[in-house]
Amino acid sequence: MKQAFLMLIILAASLSFTGCMPSQMVRELKSPDEYDFSAKEKFLKVHMQDGSLYVLDSWIADDSAKVIYGTGSQYNTKRDVTSFRAIELQNTINYKYEICYEDITLVEVNRLKHHSANLAAITIVGAPLALMTIYCLTNPKACFGSCPTFYTMNDGQWQLVAEGFSSSILPVFEKRDVDMLYHTKNETARLQLKLTNEALETHVIRYANILAFPKKEGQRVFATGSGNFYSLNRMISPQKCESLNGSCVEKVKYLDKAEQFSLTDSKNLAKKEELFFSFNNADHKNPGLVIASRQTLLTTYLFYQGLAYSGNYAGYFAAEIENGNHFMKNRVQKLWDKLGVIEIYMKNKTGKWDKVGEVDEMGPIASDLHLVKLPEEIPKNTEFKLKMTQGLWRIDYLAMGEIVSNETPFVIQPEFILKDETRDEEALKLLTDTAEYLVTYPGDSYLLQYSLPDSARYEFFLDSKGYYLEWMRDEWLAEQDLKKARLMFAFPGWFMRKAAKPFKDAEAEMEDKFWGSRYVQN
Repeated sequence: MKQAFLMLIILAASLSFTGCMPSQMVRELKSPDEYDFSAKEKFLKVHMQDGSLYVLDSWIADDSAKVIYGTGSQYNTKRDVTSFRAIELQNTINYKYEICYEDITLVEVNRLKHHSANLAAITIVGAPLALMTIYCLTNPKACFGSCPTFYTMNDGQWQLVAEGFSSSILPVFEKRDVDMLYHTKNETARLQLKLTNEALETHVIRYANILAFPKKEGQRVFATGSGNFYSLNRMISPQKCESLNGSCVEKVKYLDKAEQFSLTDSKNLAKKEELFFSFNNADHKNPGLVIASRQTLLTTYLFYQGLAYSGNYAGYFAAEIENGNHFMKNRVQKLWDKLGVIEIYMKNKTGKWDKVGEVDEMGPIASDLHLVKLPEEIPKNTEFKLKMTQGLWRIDYLAMGEIVSNETPFVIQPEFILKDETRDEEALKLLTDTAEYLVTYPGDSYLLQYSLPDSARYEFFLDSKGYYLEWMRDEWLAEQDLKKARLMFAFPGWFMRKAAKPFKDAEAEMEDKFWGSRYVQN
């Protein structure tokens, strides 16, 4: 997941609880084979494999036929009420819905639980212990998490090239994400893209289009944070690069996963660091700075720790955010501000540092490339610095080029989609109709085929939009502590100091355990 710090938003509602809580409403999630339909609840929620939801106020179950008959409401993936069909059963009331067990993912009931109950035994999103890898069990705060992950075939191997909409952890945060596919090449008039769900998450994808730019000799196309595309030529690497660890020139010359990064401060996770670099740019006109970065696992750790403190209340908090609770959003923003973005500064002719841009795209999976337009004329041997939270960012590539022209892409939708080596017409319909969504679950994999205008060489970007829902892990629930959750958001500066030692204890092994704990290994 690229891991989005906005995911922490679902925890912020804990700040609104200031007194004691003698009871709470919690969710129990079971498979249809596990649920006892003779135990009548006031409401029954039935989660379907296509992402839709039934909320039933009356129902009967036919175990022999593996079917539920019920009345109530039906919702699509956006939780809008949809149409229904009525059926009539002999000697019974009319029921609106006929739901087959095999189409059901989970059955949910809500029950009032008192604090004397064993709340840690109740799961929120239902990730059974059997689904957890050994890496995740040994270090639950390093469990693999991702947004939709995308691969292209490069040099005969599938290469991870992008993660989609890293900060979109709820429907209300659905957003578009544009990622440069830097190493991707086409040999014919077709391009293949593999879309996977490799974590314990539900992905809801509105579209996944390719943006293609005809390649020009000696030029590359890059995107700015505002969504504009420019061709650059005369690309040069830094002549100097200095970090906390010494020279970093060799680490930032190429986009090759030889990244420059620091470890966090042992006393304060919000402490800042600076990275200095310069270019031998004697005669560059209309220059642009290119930076490739991804996050370390600091935000992943904090997100999982926040989920653990939130425990069984996470679902309720998420619903509050969906319902527009701005207080919770503001609390999370206050915490995020303590970590912040990558700020980019350039030294002007008077020797002062001018801020020229920032990078704020989240996610620990794949490096994102960003273009920052600079003043048309800059000093020779221009000096730059990056100011960022120590240990939060991995820098893979720094370069300067000369902006040649603004570019407009070909927008290409998938031509056909394969799932399990068979054409999936329904998936194609969902990804090419922007009013619909393709919903994927752990282990799902789709092969998307795109037809290019011709067999010329192209520069590619992935344009995706959607959101995803994180699954709760049983191991996190044992740490439920709403007092600590309140402190995390009310006093973020204090919390960043308090959390420094626990994170440092896990920091050295987190990257290996994160990648080793994928639900699906590619």
